[in-house]
Amino acid sequence: MEYIVAQGVINEDLFEARNVIRKRKQFHVNQMREELDAFMTAVEAAGGHPAGPIVYSLNNVPQDGYMDIEFFLPLEEENIQVEGMTFSSYFEINNVIMASVDHNYEELTKEAYARLLWTLEQNGMDQNTPFYHILSTEGSGKVTVLLGYAY
Repeated sequence: MEYIVAQGVINEDLFEARNVIRKRKQFHVNQMREELDAFMTAVEAAGGHPAGPIVYSLNNVPQDGYMDIEFFLPLEEENIQVEGMTFSSYFEINNVIMASVDHNYEELTKEAYARLLWTLEQNGMDQNTPFYHILSTEGSGKVTVLLGYAY
């Protein structure tokens, strides 16, 4: 089957990470930076060493600016205990489409969402996951948005 994809959308079989520490929380969009920093600080204080980029899922359509977010971070450690967090040896999303934005994140992320949803619609596929965001580790400001789909 040939897929119809929006400009800038890529189709992948799988996104995966190993030894992942995760935390789900609800907060206002204005608190995103401090919540992300608090997550990273708690992991590092417990002896965790990042082994890849941080990922977060947006698990709701924000109402009045409040988001339901889950942070995910792959670690070098094969197990670690961090209060209020869950450790998983493996994390994967099958059947993934993705789009990247590298500047003007807040505006272009909405465009990435629209392109991903359009691609699913054009191919008669259903959204199977929340939107996942992979934050660049090299400080470029690049964000890749992932979306899992069902046939």
